[in-house]
Amino acid sequence: MPYRSSTRLLAAVTAVVAVTAGTALTAVPATAAPVTAVQAPAQAAAVITLPHPTEMVSAGATGYLTRVMYPSGAEYRWTNYADGATKSLTTPRTTFMGAQSDIVFSRKDGDVVYWVHDMTRTDDGFRYGVSHNDQRYMLRGIAGDTLVMSRTDEDTGVLDVDLLSRASGTNTIIDVPAVPDNARMGRVWASTPGVALLQYSTGTGAELRTFLVAVDTATGQAVDGPRQTHSEQSGADAFVSRTHWAWIERTNTNRVQLVTTVRGVDAPEVTTDLGQASTGAGIDVNLVGNWVTTAELNGGTAPVTSALFPLTARSLADPRTTVKLLDHVSSTATAPNGDLYARGGTVAQGEGIYHILPGDNGVPVAALVASTDAPTALALTSTDVPSTVDLDKNGGKVTLQWQLSRENAVGKVTLRHVRTGKTVEFPFGNQAGVRREWQGTLTDGALAPNGDYTWQLDAKPLNGIGPDLKKTGTFKVTRKAGLHDYDDNGAPDLLSRDASGRLWRDEVRKTSSSTDYWSLESKLVGAGWNGYNQIEAVGNVAGAPAPDMVARDASGVLWLYLGKGDGTFAGRTRIGAGWNGYNKITGGSDLNGDGWSDLLATDASGVLWAYQGTGSWSAPFRGRTKVGGGWGGMNQITAVGDVAGTPQGDLLARDTAGALWLYQGATGSSFATRVRVGSGWSAYTHLVGMGDVDRDGRNDLFAYGRSGSFVYRGMGVAASPFGPRESSSVYPATPTPRHPIV
Repeated sequence: MPYRSSTRLLAAVTAVVAVTAGTALTAVPATAAPVTAVQAPAQAAAVITLPHPTEMVSAGATGYLTRVMYPSGAEYRWTNYADGATKSLTTPRTTFMGAQSDIVFSRKDGDVVYWVHDMTRTDDGFRYGVSHNDQRYMLRGIAGDTLVMSRTDEDTGVLDVDLLSRASGTNTIIDVPAVPDNARMGRVWASTPGVALLQYSTGTGAELRTFLVAVDTATGQAVDGPRQTHSEQSGADAFVSRTHWAWIERTNTNRVQLVTTVRGVDAPEVTTDLGQASTGAGIDVNLVGNWVTTAELNGGTAPVTSALFPLTARSLADPRTTVKLLDHVSSTATAPNGDLYARGGTVAQGEGIYHILPGDNGVPVAALVASTDAPTALALTSTDVPSTVDLDKNGGKVTLQWQLSRENAVGKVTLRHVRTGKTVEFPFGNQAGVRREWQGTLTDGALAPNGDYTWQLDAKPLNGIGPDLKKTGTFKVTRKAGLHDYDDNGAPDLLSRDASGRLWRDEVRKTSSSTDYWSLESKLVGAGWNGYNQIEAVGNVAGAPAPDMVARDASGVLWLYLGKGDGTFAGRTRIGAGWNGYNKITGGSDLNGDGWSDLLATDASGVLWAYQGTGSWSAPFRGRTKVGGGWGGMNQITAVGDVAGTPQGDLLARDTAGALWLYQGATGSSFATRVRVGSGWSAYTHLVGMGDVDRDGRNDLFAYGRSGSFVYRGMGVAASPFGPRESSSVYPATPTPRHPIV
């Protein structure tokens, strides 16, 4: 028998989660009182670890049999109580089974022989095989070293129940006359050594009756008269100890009642209403000493809550007195001495095999003897969130993953941009693996800005077992700074000025579902900009991540506006005077490859000058360098960054005939041989190097004229730097209240 001294328990837990008094349907003595909390046995040795999710099969006098189901098949193990040593019984296409004994039966698929293994032996435990002479008999259950088999004659409908064993040394078949031959066979339980508890039913419809009978496995004779049950659902659980009967009666609407009575005397049945079950899973019932335990099975994976999920012990003397032992149970097995072994879990101890036995004053306690190394409370077991998310890669997408300990949960993951507080949420439900492909957008449709983010996972267990889960983490979003990305979210922003001098910013977007390039939203930057005769985006010239802007006033003073990265600009800083000597100014291309954007300007004599960016806000440009003459024939110059596939930034220039020319950056003060892009470009009043609007890694060109606005996608090839023009609704055809300026 399992050793029950507190010094030999592999682990001990405080089993009493709650001790409560309820109301039974049958009257109980008025003096009955609930018990107080019970001291659990002391821990003496380490808890062993079994695979998850191990389930109980049987419990014997020296050890217990468990099973784990894998996609490749089942794995069986026999574990000794004394030292926790386990022995694998796994054989391909073979089922191992047992009940309340150290005898384990095995049967290979399609075989008619049941092989007997004595697990107390030091070898493999194999002894012999048993088989029914009539192969039409099917196994209905096991009781110790005895197989319970039955056959219903197809022609007459007569039921015959036999006990099959080799207890006498030879193949022995014993008839069970206690089951009527007009009955239908139900479940079989091994509740007490030497006794098989059989369930059968008779009649149909309104005459349907279900009975329980305890049978001596040595003789086949009934040891107690049959007990009629009144459950409306077939297969309700039952148990017989040496002193008591216990069974479950269940209505078709899932109302559950527990019935107990004393064996061997004419005693009344005590009926206790357990309440409403939430699932179709069985209600497990067992007797442990002078207590009866019940649990609605599989609560750990259930998608609903139930007050019947906990393994709860009730005093046979007073059913109002209850002790909560485990938070849920999925399988149980009773040992020959009456102790219970339950596969289940508690929020405090986690999942595993628990030993349920009488403690102080006979009140049951639960001790963890084998962990399956899994939590009972909902837990986050792993995450796959990069510390840095580079949205310049993989088309601006990233896969984020969180793994929960079980799937019966609902919740959401919230990504939050620390600086702005903007968020996006990913709801989920009934899934253990939360996997989302984030395309870098937030709830309001805006692209996610660069910078620091937090993620927060909030999940609620659907079965109500354990607390709600909340876990957080951090990551960073990064992209290369764009030529026109003033709010640091990877999307180009175009600036325009209306007739009253107000400056506006439009974030240009193109999605796979849209037919054109459109403005997400026009946002006012500020008023008073009509005091400038030229405003120009110049990229990052002052050292901060965001691009900057310069503006020239009527007196020729050039001013620097530092981009703050949130769509706004810092107060202006004076660069210098004398800039009214230039008739064209453009910026944004890094001509010399030093990481800072440079400024280009042409004077009245047609000379092109270069001002190299320094990365310093107080002195953003070095002294000018002459690039060359002959630029008087150009009526527009536009810095576009890299559109030709070379490391340096490039320049577009349109001549008076409307031809567009590409000048590839070669050094800080010269260009490679120009390449003719095409003609007809005089139709546009503004050409803007807008940056990478389609997120393909190549800079694009925005064009505006009397017929409206268009986008030319960069191809990354000097001979043909742009694809065909595509429609844009950012600025409509003239007249329009606002015109692009840079």
